[in-house]
Order: sequence, then structure tokens, then C-alpha cells
Amino acid sequence: AGSGGVGCLFIGSLLDGKVDGQYVLKLGNVQNGLLGGLVAVTASCSVIEPYGAFIIGFLSCFVYLGAVKALDALRIDDVVLAIPVHLCCGCFGVLMSGLFATKENYSSAYYSARADKCAGLFYGGDGSSMAAAVVFIFAIVAWVGTWSCIVFGTLSSMSLLRVEGQVEEEGMDKSEHGVTTGYQQPKGEDMDHSEHGPSLEVTVKNGGGSNL
Repeated sequence: AGSGGVGCLFIGSLLDGKVDGQYVLKLGNVQNGLLGGLVAVTASCSVIEPYGAFIIGFLSCFVYLGAVKALDALRIDDVVLAIPVHLCCGCFGVLMSGLFATKENYSSAYYSARADKCAGLFYGGDGSSMAAAVVFIFAIVAWVGTWSCIVFGTLSSMSLLRVEGQVEEEGMDKSEHGVTTGYQQPKGEDMDHSEHGPSLEVTVKNGGGSNL
């Protein structure tokens, strides 16, 4: 989780490039990087070593940031960025279990008789774990996708999937929670709500130091 959060913070800044000649560190990338790292390591947490978890967490930041860019390019609205964190980093983590699972850890967590075959490819396994991971991902996508189409398709046909237009314009914080302040746009300023509402950013100056 830590390597994913730190990786997203700095790599995201590099990928976004300089703004007015300075790099901007988006702290929103940290929270989603932490979540992405946690999601990525969950599938294999019982069969990998700590250094394997560090590597998987760090690599997950590339998966997360790449998925965010893909959503933007495809013009898919994902307000809380659940697709990059849970779908993409989740699938990535399942695949990583087929690479980083050690024989000793697999033997302790599951079946010692299968450890030689089911260890990750990096530890002498025959690919059984990787094949199982691929099948597992397709099975989950098929199950979740089918039921999502049924449930949300039914709700949509009954006009129960979306709130009224006025509620959308005002925001559901107001209709559901009575929040009327805190998100007002300051005069003469544009606010970036591209991630989780207003975000805290750190501008890194070339001469060192930073400004909040």
C-alpha cells in the first residue's frame, strides 16, 4: 500500500507534466494509490514475501494511473475512480499471485502437495497458478457483468437508476445530507473536481521546497 501511494504521488506528477513550469503533487493520487496497492496485494497476501508485496504495490501505481488516463480518453465518468482501483488493480493483483507466490508460503497457506506446481512462475511453478488466475478473472467479470446488466438494466427501465435533473445540478450532498456550503466556487477561480471533489495539491518549485 505504501509503495503504491508514494509511487502514484510522484509518478503521477511526472506523467501530468509541469504546470506553469512546476510539478504539482496531487495528494488525491496518494489516497487512491494506497487503495490500489492494498487491492493489488490482497489476492496474494498469503503466498508472497514482504518484498513481493512491495513490488506489487509499486507496480499497481502504473496500473492505476494508466486506467485513469484510459477512462479520460474513453470519456467514461467514474466519480470515485472505482474502476482503476478495484477492477484494474484487482485483476492485476490476481495475476501477480501467479508470479510471486513462493513454494513455502503456498504450502503453508494451502496444500503442500501442490506447492511445486502452484508456486508462481518466478519461483519455479509450472504456470498452474497463472492459468487459474486468468480463468478466475474471466469468471468474476462474467458473473458480475451479467448480474450488473440485469439489476441496473431493470432499474433503468423503471426510471429508478438516476435522480431528477435538478438534483443532479444541485448535487446529492444537498438532497441527501442537507449540505449547502463547503463546495461553493470562489469568485474568479476555477476549481478542479476531476477526482474526489476539491483536491489538495502541492506545487514543487525548481528551487526546492513546496507550497501548499
